[in-house]
Amino acid sequence: MTRSIHAVALYLCLSTPLFAVETEVLFEGFDLADWSTQRDQERLKQEFSLSEVAAAKDPAALQWRFVSKGIGFNDLFLLKPLTRPFDVIRVRVKNEGEPFVLAMKARDDSGAEWTTNRVSLTRGSDWQWAEFPRDKWQVASWSRDAEGKLDFPLAFLTLIAFDVKAGPEYNLKVQRIEAVRPDPPVATLHEFDLPRKLRAGQSFALKLNFSLDKPCREDKATLTFRRGKDTLFRVPLPLPTPLTAAKSTQRVALTDMKLTVPLYASGGKLSAVLQLGEARIRKDGKDTDGEVASVTIEQRKPGKTLAQVKLHNGTPTLFVNGKPRNGMCWATYGPTPEVFSDFTKAGIDLFTFSGTPTEAGYGLSKTVWVSPNEYDYSQFDERVLMLLQANPNAYFFPRLYLHAPKWWSEQHPDDVVQMDPGDGKPVPFIHSGGKPAPSWASEAWRRDTVEGLKRLIAHVEASPYADRVVGYHLASGTTEEWMMWGGNENEWVDYSPVNVARFRQWLKAKYATDAGLQTAWNAPRVTLATAAIPTKAQRQATELGALRDPAKEQAVIDYYLYNSALVADTIGTFAKAVKGFTKREKITGVFYGYLLQLCGEQRQQNGGHLALEQVLASPDVDFLCSPTSYAFRQLGGEGTSHFMSLFGSVKLHGKLWFDENDLRTSLSGGQVGEWGRPADIAGDLVQQDKELANCIVNGSAQWWFDVGGNKYSDPKLMGRIGDLAKCASEALPLDRTSADEVALIVDENSLGYLRPGEPLGNWLLVGQLPALHRIGAPVGHYLVTDLPRLGARKLFFFTTSFAPTAADRKAIDALKRDGHVLVFLWAAGLYRDGVLSELSDPSGASEFSGVRLRLSREPASVRVTLNGGNPLTDGLEGHPYGHEHKTFPIVYADDPDAQVLGALDDGRPGLVVKKHADWTAIYSAAPSLPADLMRRMAHLAGVHEYLNTPDVVWASKDLLGVCVKDAGTRKIALPRKATVRDLYTGAEIAKGVTSFDADFGDRATRVFVVK
Repeated sequence: MTRSIHAVALYLCLSTPLFAVETEVLFEGFDLADWSTQRDQERLKQEFSLSEVAAAKDPAALQWRFVSKGIGFNDLFLLKPLTRPFDVIRVRVKNEGEPFVLAMKARDDSGAEWTTNRVSLTRGSDWQWAEFPRDKWQVASWSRDAEGKLDFPLAFLTLIAFDVKAGPEYNLKVQRIEAVRPDPPVATLHEFDLPRKLRAGQSFALKLNFSLDKPCREDKATLTFRRGKDTLFRVPLPLPTPLTAAKSTQRVALTDMKLTVPLYASGGKLSAVLQLGEARIRKDGKDTDGEVASVTIEQRKPGKTLAQVKLHNGTPTLFVNGKPRNGMCWATYGPTPEVFSDFTKAGIDLFTFSGTPTEAGYGLSKTVWVSPNEYDYSQFDERVLMLLQANPNAYFFPRLYLHAPKWWSEQHPDDVVQMDPGDGKPVPFIHSGGKPAPSWASEAWRRDTVEGLKRLIAHVEASPYADRVVGYHLASGTTEEWMMWGGNENEWVDYSPVNVARFRQWLKAKYATDAGLQTAWNAPRVTLATAAIPTKAQRQATELGALRDPAKEQAVIDYYLYNSALVADTIGTFAKAVKGFTKREKITGVFYGYLLQLCGEQRQQNGGHLALEQVLASPDVDFLCSPTSYAFRQLGGEGTSHFMSLFGSVKLHGKLWFDENDLRTSLSGGQVGEWGRPADIAGDLVQQDKELANCIVNGSAQWWFDVGGNKYSDPKLMGRIGDLAKCASEALPLDRTSADEVALIVDENSLGYLRPGEPLGNWLLVGQLPALHRIGAPVGHYLVTDLPRLGARKLFFFTTSFAPTAADRKAIDALKRDGHVLVFLWAAGLYRDGVLSELSDPSGASEFSGVRLRLSREPASVRVTLNGGNPLTDGLEGHPYGHEHKTFPIVYADDPDAQVLGALDDGRPGLVVKKHADWTAIYSAAPSLPADLMRRMAHLAGVHEYLNTPDVVWASKDLLGVCVKDAGTRKIALPRKATVRDLYTGAEIAKGVTSFDADFGDRATRVFVVK
């Protein structure tokens, strides 16, 4: 982008000057590199049937074309800062499409967003200037600004198209954008005295005496300290007279004013730059760029900080310098001093914000690796200093997005992700911001990203704030969450040469020889050197309806298993590097393991989240995280709070879990119900009580988050957040060992056999949770590979064990004892040793589930209607569960020794129970078992029932959480005699009891300490 400044004079007559103005050109029609839609491809596809930003000629201009599918606006970002105030922003445009209304917005230096007046553009109009005067800019309805002032610099400028209708094409050309401002005042320095040597945290005396030739239009006065071009910190100057009120030639003086160098300021030889509004600074009779002195600052010497995740009272816990922390945190995409201060006042001293060691995504932070030998950490340091000035005692762990600069991708064409658009001919995948995405299979990208991490960590360790850093959150891929590139865009990847080569290496490790591969793939001509990644069409199709036939589709099964292994290996590579660079003194973590979120859609297989076991096995990963599930965010007890991953397994493996509590508040934009948004502050308190109950009882850390403009700026809400943080601290001495006797068991490898987008992938997993969590007892979520550690559980639900390994079968057999109840769902044990069983051998077919099963290839509904004659179903006769959706295969019971408790729609046995010598087998041909039925299964297994109403229960040894839909009294039974008090209020409820009554408000949550 071309940026130039011109000083001109406007004339009322040819010879009489009216006033001098300055014009700063922000865009001149040529370079489009700084323009972005700031939408990923999936969102663009959802909202527009056409979205194009291209270069036009004669004259040179940006051409913005789009066709809406229904959304009433569109916006386009100029990602370039505007450093100084202006009178007006002028945009030279020509509208060649449908008429619409043009406006602008910007984000100012305080993080507030501002919008402008609107200009109507008619169709076919000639070139014209659209003007946006400064006095028409106002704080956007979705934002806030404590002082109501537009603070410079502005981070970006945005063009907004309003009054957009679905269907017609909009076509706007933009030739030029310029900022116009009056010729600035001149500030003449008469005295300036600043100590030449300072120490971080030191107060110093500044003498300043100046006069203006005319008043300023801005009152902002600061002393800015720079190293080269980089701003390190600013010190506000409390002038006795506002710059806007200073009269011409009036002396304005600061005499021995005490100012303070920030405690965490970087040291060395710095330039001191004086800013007095928009005035030019004149010193010793010469105009300057504001530089008034050279100063040497001695920076703070940081101490040592050791951060660890250790088991503490039954749950993995963050420790800093040997002390356990409550894990309550504030996370931000748009850091501001005000919000850092708000959360500090609420008792929060753990923070995280966006950064990158190389290249960011989604515009969340500036590029750091700006050229092969140049790294720019200025924004990272600015964000750190902003935080630590608001909270000098804060600890933080930055979220580092791992991408590749566009120039790097251009130099490595074989190392960027390629997608199959559907014709089997791969093309590059373009990620957010118009950048190709680096393939996670690329050794070149891994090497260069490790080098970037090394340099960033070295920079941090050499900084004065080194001892405030407790770890690094590594992020990459779709929405930062280690979902394979293209996941949200519904693009099928990765066909890059480097990924094909790594896939072949994986096949060689698995099959060893060409003959082994040929046998497995049933393909006599394939070799380890020629094996290809299956096309999109091959990955979408299946031979067995909802499942795959390995005799014909082993290549696809292999690719899905490889795809997740690749993601896990990439995570492990970077986590190991960070642990090495930090001497294992900081924690590392990632978003991963979304087995209870990416369900029944193509991301279940394509996303790469089927290798949780591999990530949990890494000694270099200390924590995992996800947003709280998007599935059931209804208000209070109408919804079901749960984590996207298998929290029970995460905890078993000694990893800390961070819950991303991004429930939208009533203060945020959007409709009620979107992303969990309630109608009012009272609803916000209900939502937060519920979410924190899940976290505190189970021993999870969590962060509040400003994603999507989420806001918390209400005294009652911030007060409740502070109270909940105190409750999290009060829970630290309590025993939070898991108390679940019911286990949901997930076989992640078997999901590689399932058709992408198959609805059963939802119904067997996340769709089962609302009912499962309302059986009156807590339920743990575990990997099948963790079964050897779960012997104390009594009731097991095997929901996705289609293709159990020999080790899985052995572990399941070991549970067939001590009165355990094992519940197997649709297609359990259908594959043995990777081979599809037709279930024709009754003895072999019953070995896995304990019930003889049959397979049918005829499509039928997966719905069961219950009958009576057994305590499990008496009183539930005629109740249907499952779905009318027709699919195949249908796997149904055919066992004369089993009692039929329900039938499929065609009359075949759909639910059966079979008593064995010292255990019970239950098989259901349909998913989505109802809560009443599962509650009775829990009774049969001897599971302790805390309450007999359909409310959510969370429990650890010393804590119990209950979340209800309907107000009223609940009788709660305890597994042992205890004294009970309310964690949220502190009130004692009962002493030495095995049961107690508790009153609940509408959709309320309560947490009880039971000791």
